[in-house]
Amino acid sequence: MVRSFLDGRFENTAFCLLAPDGETRLSGTGRSPSQGLRQGRGARGPGRGRGENGVVEAMEQVAKKFRPRGSKEGAVLQDFHSFRQGLNVASGDQRLLIFVVAAEDDRKRLRTDLRGLMSDKEIIGKFHADFAEEKPDSDWRDTVKGERGKTGIFVIRADAFGQTGNVVDQLPVDVTAEELKKALLEANTSFAKTEKRKVYSEHVAAGRRARVYFENGVPYGEDRDGDGEIDHRGGRGDRGGRGAGPEADERRGPPSGRRGGPPRGNRRPGQPPQRPRIRPGGTE
Repeated sequence: MVRSFLDGRFENTAFCLLAPDGETRLSGTGRSPSQGLRQGRGARGPGRGRGENGVVEAMEQVAKKFRPRGSKEGAVLQDFHSFRQGLNVASGDQRLLIFVVAAEDDRKRLRTDLRGLMSDKEIIGKFHADFAEEKPDSDWRDTVKGERGKTGIFVIRADAFGQTGNVVDQLPVDVTAEELKKALLEANTSFAKTEKRKVYSEHVAAGRRARVYFENGVPYGEDRDGDGEIDHRGGRGDRGGRGAGPEADERRGPPSGRRGGPPRGNRRPGQPPQRPRIRPGGTE
């Protein structure tokens, strides 16, 4: 799907607004919301030329065409495939992670009970959620500090690179929705006051200096020339870091038979890709 958004290329970010069916495109495509919604140079459409505010306005215009159906209780509840992935994503998004460790029967009940809470207008967008599974998460306690007991709803603050974390609050699995909401909002208020917004370029540089590496199930790298193969750069191997240049078997530049980048009409918008600016603690 990522390749279909980027004219056959595979890069580390892609954007497109999709209809509830998960297939129908409601916007253009690109490396960022500003590109997909055409908010860069030569932009057209709602809110054009207004930067971040223009992107929000354009999204709101699309959202007005759809009316909510069903109830909050029927909403899909977030759940990562492993605790380490959830912790890593929570760090990157600068949100607290709600990690549920419970017996199977309690876990099923909590999946249902938490749907309404996680869709609450005061909660939505401020947390990530994950449910412990026996095999992938058996050693989660080795990664965090401050946990007590074998089960509970743990509110965890990840470190700067999502490798470790600290439990900032812990609640029993039979906590009421009202009590849990109150605890989450208090934890997030404290988190937002003390978490410094990351500057992406500085954060990446610090991670490289500290030799931080996250083992992922998908090989690192991008396919910017659209030939179907990951472009590994010299000097860092599969990690896709900066090196002296292409490896011996890597082609430099666009695919053979095509010069000057993508064909006319499919060029990338003028604005370079930018990582979205995220306020610590989620949206307000």
